[in-house]
Amino acid sequence: MSRSDLSLIEQTVSDQLANHFADTSSPTFVVAVSGGMDSMCLLHVLHQLGVEGIVSHINYQKRGAASDRDAELVEEIAHAMGLRCEIAKADPNQADGQNFQQWARDLRYRQFQELKEQYGADGIALAHHEDDQLETILQKVFRGAGLASWSAMDVWDGQLFRPLLEISRTQIEAYVSAHEVPYRTDESNFKTNFARNFLRHEWLAELDQFFPGWKDNVRRIEEQAEIFGESLDWIAEQVGDSKGLKSDAFSTLSPGLQRALVLRQIKKQAPGAELSSESLERIEEVADLQTGRAVELGPGIRILRDREHYVVETGDRPQFSPVKLKQEMLPLEIGRFALATAPFDEPNFGHTLYLDQQKMAWPLTIRRWQDGDKIQPLGMEGHQQVAEHLTNRKVPAAEKPRALVVESFDKTICAIIFPPIKNQTPPGTISEQMKCDIETKKCLTITYRT
Repeated sequence: MSRSDLSLIEQTVSDQLANHFADTSSPTFVVAVSGGMDSMCLLHVLHQLGVEGIVSHINYQKRGAASDRDAELVEEIAHAMGLRCEIAKADPNQADGQNFQQWARDLRYRQFQELKEQYGADGIALAHHEDDQLETILQKVFRGAGLASWSAMDVWDGQLFRPLLEISRTQIEAYVSAHEVPYRTDESNFKTNFARNFLRHEWLAELDQFFPGWKDNVRRIEEQAEIFGESLDWIAEQVGDSKGLKSDAFSTLSPGLQRALVLRQIKKQAPGAELSSESLERIEEVADLQTGRAVELGPGIRILRDREHYVVETGDRPQFSPVKLKQEMLPLEIGRFALATAPFDEPNFGHTLYLDQQKMAWPLTIRRWQDGDKIQPLGMEGHQQVAEHLTNRKVPAAEKPRALVVESFDKTICAIIFPPIKNQTPPGTISEQMKCDIETKKCLTITYRT
């Protein structure tokens, strides 16, 4: 199809594909299709342009037979286009006690991501358009989000592809009508008990009459938010480095600027994260933190004190299941640590820990360290708390919870293992009781793989 044969919407989507996927001769997308007008329009446009896709539909079963007919239409059209269609059924009872809209959103985005990984797709195509963009900005304003959060959705953010963001709903209606694109109407979209529906049907519809040009004004809010965000990025460079935010410099900022700066960092690391104003006010508590301690701002979101720095962490702490290690299981890899048996004749202390294999009570257990764990570090007469030893070894506070201990069957801590602090330092500390000597015949070696 030549460019002159393309409609305005098709030209727009074609241009967005060229702008963001110039290095991909034929990108493939997971296409989110609800069966409504917007997503059916996007599916039709992508098909017209010859773009490959895997159609994804979630049947939330909230509208009985009507929900089933949505799924049937999506599946029928996808098959007619020669596209694979993945239909998932959701149990709305699982959202009991939760915000249904948020629960449903989380569910479908997990489904999209799983399909993207399963099929090796280049991205997830969504039918958000210009009107959705404006509604998104206004919801953020009304919910009290800070100026840095008043940003709009991106056409391409590395995961999500929204090629219709410059297209209005009126233009979509005209395209669907002209090309006879079939679609289903979800009557619940007209109920105003949801925030977005209220804005769309009760409020925004009247704004053109009272405030001509209001859409352009809202777009300028987005531009101001981008400028403010760039200013925060510049400030972050001044008060931070590769280790985090420098505590002395951070403390000179006003509380409001501290909150904005931390929120900006959180949004970069976890774009979907939501924090209340009360949670953000807890940022002032970081001034009283000791090294290794953190202020929890929300589920999976915290600020950690690491000596002279504050480190913003997002995401759940990595889980680790204890490993029961028998001698016959060697060699073995646990994460980046390689465990093996070796003679003690050519040691490479700069990269490997060596423990006398015969001095240990087998089987061993490799686990996360716990409060109260003690070790007698190599060269010391007495025992030391593992927590204190990690601090003395200058293990970064963010890495401390990830450190492992090697515990023998008689509960002796044989070694603490963690990533090398510098290139030439060993990956941890061994116990004095497990050191190799002239009588050592076999060693347990622990090497960190970079």
